[in-house]
Amino acid sequence: MAQSADEQLVVVSQVLVADINIGYEDIVNTQVLAVNGVPVKNLRSLADMVENCNDDYLRFDLEYDQIVILHTKNARAGTLDILKTHCIPSAMSEDLKI
Repeated sequence: MAQSADEQLVVVSQVLVADINIGYEDIVNTQVLAVNGVPVKNLRSLADMVENCNDDYLRFDLEYDQIVILHTKNARAGTLDILKTHCIPSAMSEDLKI
């Protein structure tokens, strides 16, 4: 049950294969619970936490006690390559860029 009107489940539906996320490609349909220890309230909060992260690492706590840790600088640098490789026009929808 949602605790507020803007609360949403955020799910990793698929991990797109790239050098920066080797070992995590088998994660599918898994809820994202927190980023760097901060609970994820909705997709916008997740996007904001990732975009504004000043820590060396991004730690994603997922359901089933799974943890994904990415080097923040490498993850940002690898995003353009992932988008290009998989023919994705943008890292996020326009409504999340606000």
